[in-house]
Amino acid sequence: MINIRDWRHWIIPAALVLALLGVGYWGYGEYMSRQRLQNRAESQYQKDFYELSWHLDKISGQLAQLMVSSSREQNVLGLATLWRQIFAAQANIGGLPLAYVPLSKTEKFLSDTGEVSFALLNRTAQSAQGLTETDIQVIDKLYGRSKILKADLGELAARVLDRELSWTQVEVAAQQSGRDLEDNTIVNGFELMEQKMEEYPEINLDEEFEQVRPDTKVVRSDQKISLDRAKEIAHNWWFPPGDLHKASLVYEGVGDIPTYGLEFAPQQGESPVYIDISKLDGSVVWVMEPKSVADITTDLSEGERIAAAFLEKHGFADMVLIKVEQEGNTGVYTFVPRQGEILLYPDQVKVPIALDNGEVIGYEGTPYYMFHQRRQLAAPKVSEAGIRKLLSPYLKVELIRPALIVNSWGNEVLTWEVRGSFDEEKFVIFYNADTASEEDIVRLTAPPKFAFSVAG
Repeated sequence: MINIRDWRHWIIPAALVLALLGVGYWGYGEYMSRQRLQNRAESQYQKDFYELSWHLDKISGQLAQLMVSSSREQNVLGLATLWRQIFAAQANIGGLPLAYVPLSKTEKFLSDTGEVSFALLNRTAQSAQGLTETDIQVIDKLYGRSKILKADLGELAARVLDRELSWTQVEVAAQQSGRDLEDNTIVNGFELMEQKMEEYPEINLDEEFEQVRPDTKVVRSDQKISLDRAKEIAHNWWFPPGDLHKASLVYEGVGDIPTYGLEFAPQQGESPVYIDISKLDGSVVWVMEPKSVADITTDLSEGERIAAAFLEKHGFADMVLIKVEQEGNTGVYTFVPRQGEILLYPDQVKVPIALDNGEVIGYEGTPYYMFHQRRQLAAPKVSEAGIRKLLSPYLKVELIRPALIVNSWGNEVLTWEVRGSFDEEKFVIFYNADTASEEDIVRLTAPPKFAFSVAG
């Protein structure tokens, strides 16, 4: 017969052991979730850094090529390539965790080079004249600075590889120590590069080199919203009433949109939620909820309905779906607003939907926040009927509608958007609504999907 007293002696320790095992399992799951997120961030940082080094090498080489070229046609091609490389390098810098590293001189070099390349490309493409001696002198000054950046980044890249340095450690150190990041190889490398750039005199660009870009919506505030207010707004925007998630500040974004970068820690079985919210007016700019998406049970059409309802819930009226992409088991839906009948392509938003349960797992509203405003738009000079007369007989037209886009020169242009197909290929062609010239043509056909199986 079992003695009750003996039974009590072993049941309590056994319960404690089971509880400890449960806590340990949960803790291990949390650790692995954060480790996967950290690995993903590290991969992205490494990608941005080595692409930045590659793009700066290309920028330096392209500037040198412009110095030795005497052909107008080659000047146009070289300037167009240079302009694209500049934008790519700027995007790479923006993707690195360098908020506490002063890079004003480096960023100004890229900005100046972008303005020069755009202005010269615009002028050279529309005239019979190539580059002038004055143009070459400006390019020569930019080339000298590019050599410094290229060499220093190359040395830093070698040290990062040789010592297996981690970008996420820079990010963690910045969060823990604020602006005190001494004795960090990566940060010291960028600071040395910045110091060398400061030794060069300022390049004063003429008015013809002023940068052209779409007009941004002016958001001003005499007083920035507080961190506590930002947490409250972000919580109410993403979570249902009565939810108990708590936010912590992860970083503070700088640049065109100063933001609070918030993290809502996961509750049991959930993923963390990251939200960027504007310091100026409390607008939610970006949201990501990284999670593993299981097998698809929601089709793309249902995902579209969920995404549209999400936008309507948050005050986005009269939005039009322009693009659907399937990335793994996630559907990504791109919407734009319209003014009257005109679609405003610069003001787009993206909503990713998990196709296993139809959950909204993110939001990208930066373009909408920066550009959306009411515009003064004149009536098209070329009618829809006039555009139809220009279309290729091989294009099977599906729809024609007015749309505002940003052209290759960075200007907003009113166009007629023509969607159609040829054989199995789908295209959208944008015709200038004033001149009827083709502004852009985009292939919409989805790339083939491949399934891989590994033999056991």
